[in-house]
Amino acid sequence: MRWLFALGFLASCGDDAPSKTAYFDVEAAAYDAETFFDMPFPSDLRLGANGAPILDGFPNPRKVPILNALLAVAAERRGWPMMPIVYVRFTAPVPEHAVAEVIPPMDERVVLVDIDADSPEVGTSYPLVAATLPVDPYVPSDLVAFAPRPGIVLRGDTTYALVVRSAFAPGFEPAPQYARLISGKGPAAALELYGPLQAALDALEIPGDDVLVATVFTTGDEVARSKKRSDAVLAMHHPTIDNLAVFGGATHDGFCELRGTITMPQFQKGTQPFDSEGRFVLDANNLPQKQGDLTIPLRITLPKSAMPAAGWPLYQFFHGSGGVSSGLVDLGHSPTPADIPELGKGPGYVVALHGIAAASSALPVNPERFPGASDYAYLNINNLSAFPYTFQQGAFEQRMFLDALLALQIPQSTVAGCGVPAPDGGANHHFNPGKLMAGGQSMGGMYTNMIGATEPRYGALVPTGAGGYWNLMILETATIPGARSLLGTALGVDDSQLVFLHPGLDAMALGWEIAEPLVYMARIARRPLPGATARHVYEPVGKDDVYFPIDVYDAAALAYGNQQAGPEIWPSMQQALAVDNLAGLATYPVKANRAGKTRVVVQYMGDGIIDSHYLYRQSVEVKHQYGCFLESYVRDGIPTVPAPGGLMDPCP
Repeated sequence: MRWLFALGFLASCGDDAPSKTAYFDVEAAAYDAETFFDMPFPSDLRLGANGAPILDGFPNPRKVPILNALLAVAAERRGWPMMPIVYVRFTAPVPEHAVAEVIPPMDERVVLVDIDADSPEVGTSYPLVAATLPVDPYVPSDLVAFAPRPGIVLRGDTTYALVVRSAFAPGFEPAPQYARLISGKGPAAALELYGPLQAALDALEIPGDDVLVATVFTTGDEVARSKKRSDAVLAMHHPTIDNLAVFGGATHDGFCELRGTITMPQFQKGTQPFDSEGRFVLDANNLPQKQGDLTIPLRITLPKSAMPAAGWPLYQFFHGSGGVSSGLVDLGHSPTPADIPELGKGPGYVVALHGIAAASSALPVNPERFPGASDYAYLNINNLSAFPYTFQQGAFEQRMFLDALLALQIPQSTVAGCGVPAPDGGANHHFNPGKLMAGGQSMGGMYTNMIGATEPRYGALVPTGAGGYWNLMILETATIPGARSLLGTALGVDDSQLVFLHPGLDAMALGWEIAEPLVYMARIARRPLPGATARHVYEPVGKDDVYFPIDVYDAAALAYGNQQAGPEIWPSMQQALAVDNLAGLATYPVKANRAGKTRVVVQYMGDGIIDSHYLYRQSVEVKHQYGCFLESYVRDGIPTVPAPGGLMDPCP
């Protein structure tokens, strides 16, 4: 029946096509690579009956395996990304646009606007970036890509329109099929989709004859889908902490270290590191099916001080890529470039100074689970389709680990001789469910965001070295040697011309959004999921971080909605925050600065010894700030970020 749909529409188009216009062909685009961009993308006309994107014709002329893998994963999503890339093709060249230019909201050239009548943000327009893409095997002539300014995350399950106005392409005329559609002539599905657009244009005082073309698309909500999956896993599986003991009678300055194990259900098919398979088997309710079990190591630290009457406040720490669970204990300061950390002075030591217990367990594809795993084994260049499932597996596990920690009772006999005083009244050591905090480094910072957005019990979060924006980061990171060149070679394109808006990288954005940290950042404080409240966030970021460039950290600060405090090390973050009226530096001490929540980003230079990515263990000032942030949260319910200070300095 698709040919009837096309015939009825095309019959009304006539022969008087304008010489210069935009492509808008509602029928030909979705199924054929040659015409894929002859209709703006994305569009809800390209969604299947199940809400999944129709990507049959997505350009992949070389049949590149990594694109095949990413597109296969993208077919499991629902709706369009909350950080979408929009493509509009023209019949002739338009003025060049470079991705560095930020197009303000309600610009005379192009507008991205919420047109959803059920949205509390209806009528809101957003800043954009745009790039005129050079022709290559994936990009036809005169294709322009648009995206929200990095750091802008749209609402989930909300309908938007990207509207290209006459000033964007002077001398061009409206696309004929689009003009007829807006006048009320066209297929029923298209008329229904575009129905709300005219009212939105009227509200924005954009004349209909000022619009060359528009696309209407509805975002999905992969964060909500992730939470639904993890909630189901938590309801079905209740692992317990086993074999808990003070290892070899070990004790440390200020805290006691316990080691144990926990057996976690596994949901990924195949064998780690998942050079093949690695995805979930989903049932009819989109829930993952168990594939096996794996016993993993864990660490718990208890301060050498009296347990509060309600139990120990708990900081759950997520280690970095290539890291291990003992990093909680042993990742202290490295005094030389050889990067040999001071043992016993890790995050568990820092929080113990503030009367806080801590716990950590081995995350997926780390060296404790896969001996010899590299710093980026979790990424697995050989099988990019496994990546979002690996991160979901880790998020499931850490929520189950939290359940097990809250159920745990530690007899005093277990810590005998370790220097931890016995609780009053002969009680066991246990954790206070009302004083839960989380944080992590690098990959662990990404987990902090994923889990922090989906686990409502955490009140305060400390993501360190935490980036994301995968399709941007992969072009600029220095941690994967030659990543840009490798990607260009794989795609068969000039890597010097690659930008994060390229269709090949959009396949990553489409397929990986359920593991994209920035969409979770926006859910932590800006738009919490139902049943959750906005969280407190302390976010330290380093200049010249080998993993994440400053534009990723700028985007992250904007996605959280954090306010910057401390000295300005680089200026572009203020430019990013200004688009949300967050420009200006907060004055220390910072408390309840964002709608009653403490939400702060602080820039730092590295120490010149090892890379600034590792601020959390190299900088005494960062340790002082995050230690006091957590201590004051436990004490006051609202944390305070103090001015940088010494490790032993008192907290405000």
